[in-house]
Amino acid sequence: MDRLAPGIPISRRSVVMSRSSVRAHSRPMAGPLPLGRGTLVSFTVLEPPMPRFATVTALALSLLCIAGCAGVGPVPWRAAMEPQPPMASSSPMYTAVSPSAAASQEVLNAARVCCNALSGLRFAPLDTAGSAFYQVDGKAQAFDFSTGKSLLQAFEIPDDLQRATLTIDAIAGATVFVPTVLILDRNYRVSRAIDSSTFKYTPAGFMEPQRLRGKVYLDRHRGGDLAAEKYLVVFTTDQALRGSTRMMSEAKLYARAQGLEDPRLPDPVAQHAATGVFRMSVGDLETAASTTQYGRQRRGAGRYVAVAPRAATRSSRTARAPARAAARPPMRKETQTMYNRMIQDSVELGDMDRAWRLVQEAERAGSATARQTFLTAVENK
Repeated sequence: MDRLAPGIPISRRSVVMSRSSVRAHSRPMAGPLPLGRGTLVSFTVLEPPMPRFATVTALALSLLCIAGCAGVGPVPWRAAMEPQPPMASSSPMYTAVSPSAAASQEVLNAARVCCNALSGLRFAPLDTAGSAFYQVDGKAQAFDFSTGKSLLQAFEIPDDLQRATLTIDAIAGATVFVPTVLILDRNYRVSRAIDSSTFKYTPAGFMEPQRLRGKVYLDRHRGGDLAAEKYLVVFTTDQALRGSTRMMSEAKLYARAQGLEDPRLPDPVAQHAATGVFRMSVGDLETAASTTQYGRQRRGAGRYVAVAPRAATRSSRTARAPARAAARPPMRKETQTMYNRMIQDSVELGDMDRAWRLVQEAERAGSATARQTFLTAVENK
């Protein structure tokens, strides 16, 4: 060992270099080197060694890296692409999603209808603190809507919630509960209806499942019918139960997010079911709410509950009206045809109130087809 300065040891190592390299590194040397073309030379380079503490640290880190990688083999590409559940399996997000539409239908068939009018439903206070999950299962209420029997969840909107956006996410797995939403006024009359077609598929994201998302806008400051809205009913329809929703596989979503090649795996399909789970979040009113949208929702309100708007408050005198109507002579065919045509025209124009008044008037006059004409027109609209 040599010493470059007092207390600093140095080591020697031999380096073999070409003539050009030697020439480039030999300029500080005194005198030229007599080298021929292509000659290789060997000389000594003085280099201070790594301090002892640094050597020990580097060795320890290397051993840790080797130990950490022990037993870890290459992960197959497809295994790495397998979708992983973003939450524990005990989460209500997943446990309430029926494994099959058939099993869900059996639950619906076994459920007893709770009441004959919407006023008979049990309404739970709407949770406005943020978001909450709600299960639609065998413990839920059942009601016989015009669009079919359905399990449901019913809520009472607090009076201090004047302007808000309610975001409803129907959680999708093997099946999905496709919501339709009715908003009732203080007299339990249907004010607006948010059809299931407005719920759109939303792919899974970070800590978010596959879902169908829809929004309900509340704006009581507008006054009129909107100011009287008090209750919310979430249910599904027979037509929705006959459908399915094609989703995007989580492997494909992952590949797109990472810029990888499309794995070309089949996309899963969620069958629409009578049971399920949805999440409802309460937030500030969005600018997406418009007068046109409110009007469209009001026009479609009459197709889900085929009862007179004031049926729950009828007097006993009105309840005896059908008996008197039965004693009337049957309506003439041309008069019945005229009423049916006016009812159909009113439904086509979206004037449900006028259509229903015509049904009542026609039945009082002895019509036997006005009610069915009304229901058929609403279904075909």
